[in-house]
Amino acid sequence: MSFIMFIAASMLEYISFFIFVMVLFRFSVKENILKFALGSVILAFVSNTVQTESLQDISPLVNVFILFFLLTIILRTKLFHSFIMVAIGYVAQALVQWLLVTILIHFGVFDQITTYTGNAYRVQVMTFFVMCLISGFISVTKGGFSYIQSNSRFYKDTFRGNKLFAIFMILGLVVLFAGNIFYMTYERLSDSFATICIVVVAILTVMIYFSIRKEG
Repeated sequence: MSFIMFIAASMLEYISFFIFVMVLFRFSVKENILKFALGSVILAFVSNTVQTESLQDISPLVNVFILFFLLTIILRTKLFHSFIMVAIGYVAQALVQWLLVTILIHFGVFDQITTYTGNAYRVQVMTFFVMCLISGFISVTKGGFSYIQSNSRFYKDTFRGNKLFAIFMILGLVVLFAGNIFYMTYERLSDSFATICIVVVAILTVMIYFSIRKEG
């Protein structure tokens, strides 16, 4: 049963990632969702294999590689453009999950969250719903960017007009990796970790603001 729950929760988590990326960069969710749903199943099985083989340290690298591959093949984008999409989606989803974990533990809903437990599955499902809500908000407000399109057409003028977005994306990545290193070192939540979460959530808010600006 834990295996089925892990696959289902992980699949939902990956699907929400792809939906967010497609909405943010104005790709058709309807046309690509079935392909990405299949890719999400593959990613879920890969994650389970990595976890059971005690290779958790390389799990993020394996997942990122597969995400690059799927985005490049399905949306027909170049690797550089896929990197931009994966980086933004990864940061956004990580921030959402961090915030959820921090809130749930801070208010005593969960004592701890570990892999293959009901608490972990619940966090993954909640991450799915929050990411879908953010994607829905961006879609309803007609936000997002169109400088990356199929066949890798790249509108430099559009990207140049959103330099601040790129800056906050890079800053978000730096803070994200710093937080990961902190967590792996101390293996616990602390006031410093909570502060990092607040900072990265603020960064995410700014990123969303720039993402929903109307393009001229």
